[in-house]
Amino acid sequence: MTRLFLLSQLAKPARSISLSPSLPVLSLNRLVSTPPSRSTRVSIPFQVQRAMASINNGDNNSKNSNNSSAASTFASAAGSGTLQALKPNVVDRYWNDIAEHFREPGFSTFDKEKSSQVIRDPEFMRKLLVAVITDRPGQGDILPSVIAKSSCDFFISLDKAGKSDFLRLLARDFGVLQEDVAKAARLYADQAKQDPESKALLRAEQILRHAIEPGHNKFFDRVSRLPGGLKFLIDMRHDLLTILSENRTDFYLAALNESLKEKLQAWFVGFLDLERLTWQSPAVLLEKITQYEAVHKFKDVQDLKRRVGPGRRVFALMNKSLPTEPLVFVQVALVNTLSNNVQDILNDPSPGHANPAETVKCGIFYSITTQVGLSGIELGNFLIKRVVRSLKVEFPQIETFSTLSPIPGFRRWITQCQGLGQKLLLPEEESIISQLSQESDGDAEGQFGAFLKQTSTFSDKDKVTKLRPILTRLCARYILLEKRRHLALDPVANFHLRNGACAHRLNWMGDASSKGMEESFGLMINYLYSLDHIEMNNQQYLQDGTISVSLPEGGFLRVVQDAHSISGSSMSRTVGSSDASQTGEVVELHGVKLRLLNITTA
Repeated sequence: MTRLFLLSQLAKPARSISLSPSLPVLSLNRLVSTPPSRSTRVSIPFQVQRAMASINNGDNNSKNSNNSSAASTFASAAGSGTLQALKPNVVDRYWNDIAEHFREPGFSTFDKEKSSQVIRDPEFMRKLLVAVITDRPGQGDILPSVIAKSSCDFFISLDKAGKSDFLRLLARDFGVLQEDVAKAARLYADQAKQDPESKALLRAEQILRHAIEPGHNKFFDRVSRLPGGLKFLIDMRHDLLTILSENRTDFYLAALNESLKEKLQAWFVGFLDLERLTWQSPAVLLEKITQYEAVHKFKDVQDLKRRVGPGRRVFALMNKSLPTEPLVFVQVALVNTLSNNVQDILNDPSPGHANPAETVKCGIFYSITTQVGLSGIELGNFLIKRVVRSLKVEFPQIETFSTLSPIPGFRRWITQCQGLGQKLLLPEEESIISQLSQESDGDAEGQFGAFLKQTSTFSDKDKVTKLRPILTRLCARYILLEKRRHLALDPVANFHLRNGACAHRLNWMGDASSKGMEESFGLMINYLYSLDHIEMNNQQYLQDGTISVSLPEGGFLRVVQDAHSISGSSMSRTVGSSDASQTGEVVELHGVKLRLLNITTA
C-alpha cells in the first residue's frame, strides 16, 4: 500500500531520493547496489524491498522493468507533493487498510515482517522523519497520514540497533530548538514590559508556547491518529525504555521519553473504561492478559480459566480506540480471611463459594500488570480504586481490601548494602550467625551474606528458624525506612503507598516459587486499602513521605518499637484532628515519619 507512495515521496529521476528540495539527495544506489536475487540477503528494509518490487512489477505484465524507469514514473509525485500526482491505488489501498482495521479491530495495519538486515543510514531516517513532521502547503489531510504510516512500517522493520538510531535521531534532531526558545522568551519579556494586556503579548505567548513544543510531538500526534497508532506508540515507548535502561545518561532519549509519556498520559488518563474479563470475554483479550502478565505467569488454559472464574475476578482498564488491548489489569481473589500465601491462591482447584454473600469477606489484589510502554503513567491507582467500588457494589459485606504483593527489590538491596560495607546485623543477630557458621571469630556480616547466597540454606529447618526474624526485621526496615528522595525505595511499596494503602503485614514464605525466593527470600507483604484512610494516607505520603502502618505486627513491630523508644512521647503527635483513632499517631525514626493506624481485618 504505502510502499509505492514511500518511494514516490523519496524517489527522484535518475535513481535518487529526496524528501525536500532543501535536503541533500540520497541516491538509490545506496539502498540497492545490485538487483536482489533469491539467494542474496539484501541490506534494505522490508518496506523498501516491497516498494521496489511493486515498482518493478509495474502493471504485472513487466516483471523485469528497470528500477530507474519505475522511479521516474513517480517523479512528478515526488516533485509536486500532491495526491493527484500519485497512482490512484495508493490512496485506495490506504483507505482499504483503514476499513480492514475497523472490520477486524485490534489487528494492526502496520507491517510486522522484518528483513534480515536493515538500512541504518541516518540521512534516510532523517528525511523520512522530516516528511512526517514538516507541514507542506497544499498537501491535504491524507498525505501526512500516508507518510506517517510508512515511517511506522519502517520503524517496525528495524532491529534493536536500528530502532536505537531512529529514536536517537528523533530525540536529537527533532527536539526543542533552544535558540528559538531563547528568542521567543526575550520577545515575550519585552512585550510584557511594554504592554501586559496587549494582543502583541498574546501573540508572543503563542510563539513562546510553539517554540517550547518539541518537533517530535508532531510525529506522536500524527501517528496517534492512524488506525493502531496508539498501540504503536505504546510499543515504541517499550523499545525506548529498553534502550534508555542501557543508556541512562542519554539526555536526548530521556527528553523523548518524557514527551511520549506526557502524550500517553494525556490521551489515556480520564478516558478509560473498567471492564471485567470472564471466560466469555473475547479470546483476543484473554490471550493478551496471558501474554502481558508480569507477576504470576499463567501455566496453561486451565489456570487462565480458574483465574477468571468463580471466586476470582480480573478487571482491566480499556480505551475505546484499543478495544482488544487491556492497558492495565488486576487479578483479585475473593476469600474469607486475609491471605498470606500466593501459592494458596494460585493453586486452589475450586476457588468458588457456595454462598458468596456470606463467605466472601476479603478482596485480595494479588497481581497488577501494566503494559511496559505505559510504565510511569498513573493508571494502576485509578484501576484499584474503581475495582474497590465495583466489588463493594457486588459484595457489600466486604470490609477488607488488601494486596498480596511481592517485594522485588529486597534481595538486591541487601546485596548492595553488603557490597558497600554497610552494617546490617544487630549485635544479638551477629551472635546467631556466628553460631550457625560455627565460627565465633569470623565476619558475621560476610557469613550472613554467604548463607543467603546458598540455595540449600532455606531447606535447612534450623537455619530457616534462626534467619527468619533477621530477614523479617531487615525487610520491615527496607519497606518503611529506605527511601529514594522522600518516597519508598521499593517500587511496589511506592506504588501502593502513593495510592493510599498502608503497610499491614509481612508474610514469611508468602511466595516460595523460584522467582519469589530470588527477589525477596519468599517474603510477601499485605498493603491494606482502607476506605476510611485512603485519602489521608495518600496526602501524607506525597506531602512528606509519611508511611502508614496498620496493626504493627508481623515484622513491623520491631521497627515501630524503635521509633517509639527514639522519639518518645514528646516527639509523637497526631495529625488531622484530635481523634487519633481516625488520623493515627505519627512517630519519627531516623528522619522517617510513620503513621500508626489500628485497622481490623477479616
